[in-house]
Amino acid sequence: MTELSPVGWLADQRLLWAALAFGSWLLLCWMCLVRPPRPKAMSSVTASDWLIAYASQSGAAQDIAERLLPAFHQHNLQPALLPLNALHPDALSDYSWALFIVSTYGEGEAPDNGASFWQRASNARPDLTGLDYSLLALGDRRYADFCGFGRQLGDWLDGTGAKAALPRHEADRLDTDVLHAWHRQISQWTGLKLQAPSSAPFSHWTLCGRTQLNPDSPGSPAWLIRLLPVGELPGWRAGDLAEVRIGSILRTYSIASLPEDGALELIVRQVVNDDGSAGQGSGWLCCHAEPGAMVEIQLRSNPGFHLPEDNRPGIFIGAGTGLAGLRGLLRQRQRLGCPDNWLLFGERCQQHDRWLAEELDAWTTEGTLLLDRCFSRAGDQPEYVQHRLAAKADQLRQWVDRGASIHVCGSLAGMGNEIHSLLQAVLSPQQWQALQEQQRYRRDLY
Repeated sequence: MTELSPVGWLADQRLLWAALAFGSWLLLCWMCLVRPPRPKAMSSVTASDWLIAYASQSGAAQDIAERLLPAFHQHNLQPALLPLNALHPDALSDYSWALFIVSTYGEGEAPDNGASFWQRASNARPDLTGLDYSLLALGDRRYADFCGFGRQLGDWLDGTGAKAALPRHEADRLDTDVLHAWHRQISQWTGLKLQAPSSAPFSHWTLCGRTQLNPDSPGSPAWLIRLLPVGELPGWRAGDLAEVRIGSILRTYSIASLPEDGALELIVRQVVNDDGSAGQGSGWLCCHAEPGAMVEIQLRSNPGFHLPEDNRPGIFIGAGTGLAGLRGLLRQRQRLGCPDNWLLFGERCQQHDRWLAEELDAWTTEGTLLLDRCFSRAGDQPEYVQHRLAAKADQLRQWVDRGASIHVCGSLAGMGNEIHSLLQAVLSPQQWQALQEQQRYRRDLY
């Protein structure tokens, strides 16, 4: 065995202590530079540390965000709960932790109450290295750009230095398994006891009548469907939605009536397949079901399409079955005595497509409705609603300057996109910005 000299032994000892010191220094640096993904104890967190932000078109993301609040309140916290449009990108640096719940609208677009934020954020790169976040993206795999806005927002946050404390969750049509998984991980991350996500139950309704709105029209038959609940009539607001379940088929319709009307009314276009057969959902409602037949319905709040709280002027734009959602809003404004209502409605044939003519013409005669009907099969002068609105651009600008809100209901492809582009073209940048920031531009498109 070889003996070490005193000098050699001392040199080995120095090397050992140097290695230990260097390792301790590296560990200290790592602890200082790497922030743990879990928030500090809730007892030491202040209300200003937390942000819950949402972008929601039909209300689902907003509902999930609002249901998170009770868990925070149990710890005497009042986190900021805001739509994205209420935030400037730089303001995100004011928070330590954030929960983002965002839907995707159309083909990868931000919902209306997130569009202004996204326009500002797309050209900004604030320093958000002090922000830990979790993102829940809601989408529909039937669209090509599934959860497109949620993914863009996540990428943008990562580019600002914000840290994703949890993997992004993407829910297809409010998939309950994904929602439950996200809630469990949020509970583990924050230490909060979150309420498990739930939705309103389906209830049984009876088909009590239907009336065709367009006899002899060259277009597909459209029907006013009237339904009564088994039990007491529930409440809903003008602009809300009805999810109808017929066997394995689930369809969402804009509600065309008010609870004060005594029944739930829908406007349904009969779908005809290429082989001549009726669509499963619309075929049952419009053709096959006998009066008295039962159907399951779930009412769903749609706050992004509700009326403003005041009686400002209202512009209502729609085509086809989009009249359903607009009719509910107009009925509510008639009940409230709001006089300044302008409806632009488009269909095919002037002779056979004057839907709900008795009701609409009566309001026109009373002076409570300005009505523009447009017909795309009107002989030598076919016209769509976007054409009529463009021709009345001066009037549109005057109404917007008076504070009018704009509600658009109907098909996203075609009418919805055309109206959106037209508004951006004919309104001034200041008018367009005011519409969005004041939430005066509201859409229910499908």
